[in-house]
Amino acid sequence: MKKFIILLFLFPAITFGQQVQWVTKVIKSSSDLGGKQYSSRRIIGKPDVFPQGGDSPNAWAPKNAQDGHDFIEVEFEKAQTVKQIAIFENLNTGCFVKVLAGTGDGKYKEVYRSTMSYMNNDMGVFHKAGAEGRTYYFGRKRRKVNEASDVNNKPGIEYAKLQEPLENVKALKIVFNFQKTEGDKQIDAIGISDSDIPIVADVNTRQEFEKLDKPVSVYTSKNYFHLEALRDNKLYLSLYNDSYEKSKINYLDISNTNNLTLTQLPESINKNPYHNYIGAIIDTKFITGSADYKKGTSETGFNVYKQSGENFTEEKPIQIVAYNNFDNVADLTASKDGSIIVMAIESDISQGGMDLYSAKIKDDGTYSLLQNFGKNVNSANNELLPFLCDDDKTLFFISNGISSYGNEDIYYSVRLDDTWKKWSDPINLGKIINDEESQGSMVYDSKNENFYYQTFKDGNYQIMKVKLPKSYLSGN
Repeated sequence: MKKFIILLFLFPAITFGQQVQWVTKVIKSSSDLGGKQYSSRRIIGKPDVFPQGGDSPNAWAPKNAQDGHDFIEVEFEKAQTVKQIAIFENLNTGCFVKVLAGTGDGKYKEVYRSTMSYMNNDMGVFHKAGAEGRTYYFGRKRRKVNEASDVNNKPGIEYAKLQEPLENVKALKIVFNFQKTEGDKQIDAIGISDSDIPIVADVNTRQEFEKLDKPVSVYTSKNYFHLEALRDNKLYLSLYNDSYEKSKINYLDISNTNNLTLTQLPESINKNPYHNYIGAIIDTKFITGSADYKKGTSETGFNVYKQSGENFTEEKPIQIVAYNNFDNVADLTASKDGSIIVMAIESDISQGGMDLYSAKIKDDGTYSLLQNFGKNVNSANNELLPFLCDDDKTLFFISNGISSYGNEDIYYSVRLDDTWKKWSDPINLGKIINDEESQGSMVYDSKNENFYYQTFKDGNYQIMKVKLPKSYLSGN
């Protein structure tokens, strides 16, 4: 009898030399939501959601999860010998029925059929991180973000292990019966291997991050705050009121972390009636966001303020050619001299939700068209809260669309050339920093190699501090 295995709670592992391929092309599917999110094309490539699992627009979702037999036909880059097929299911696993294999000529032969007729409902429940730490993010979206259900969100991998290796396999047709389990269904990825060693999902991280000390909490607040910039031992953040309707820019003097005192900046920079926050600090100039602006123009809602002593004077708005943002606010960071800005917005050319973009300053002081970072950095979900280090190469950001340890993890990417269009694949900062909770905004003190980030723990928003050597932050 052929083996059938369902693995629910996963862990990173090494493939020990086996030849593994992931889908490179979707030929056909029984249903497709189309668009940028939840389409059948989202199963292309390595898993985007595992090992955590759970609802994600980075997966194929059928139009009706309770339909009978659904299928998807996929192709791989090259033909190979296959001993196993691994199907990564984000939600309510256990619906896989059979596999048909082909050489790429459009003809298929059944090579595996599941012998299980039911799903064991005691095999585990998906752990969903708390949503409290994401209130600010949810409030910024133009569309309502719905959380996945807590009930029976059982992610898993279904394995089809063949009795004998099958040669020259280039295409597969996978058949499902989504009526076998209740709830929504999503397929994250499909992999093949010439070995029967289980294919598992891992997170793109570095072994050096396992050596980090345990982060320590240096500041705690009942109210949400957003870390933004660091200059002259002042850690700037925007602090929200109890109702999340207003925020003001503050700073903490971190020269003495044993006695941090919050100081609010004057009204000359906290001028917006609702939200005020810093995008970047360039010498004595502060770029702040969330001002009113006219859509359909070059206005962005960001303004430049010049500091003089304790006061600030508004100088000019940040303008971008053909600026288009679906939301009213955006995230921004900048190079040391302000010649480049990096933004997180959602527009009609985004890969999915909020994407990372860059723009170069022009001779007249405005900025050029925003350039998308591309698919190797931006996912079908959201990349946001970027922070560009003072080397003008290393960029930290948050994503909930890349393989992770929690709902929203911190990653970094390294700029590879002077075009600002080529970036290394995102690297996760590891599970010492990224736990099952949602991580938030961050600031890196490159001089002292201290990394500060926001998280939600024990019912409070906290600033965590950890020593992060610059030598750990190389590219792929």
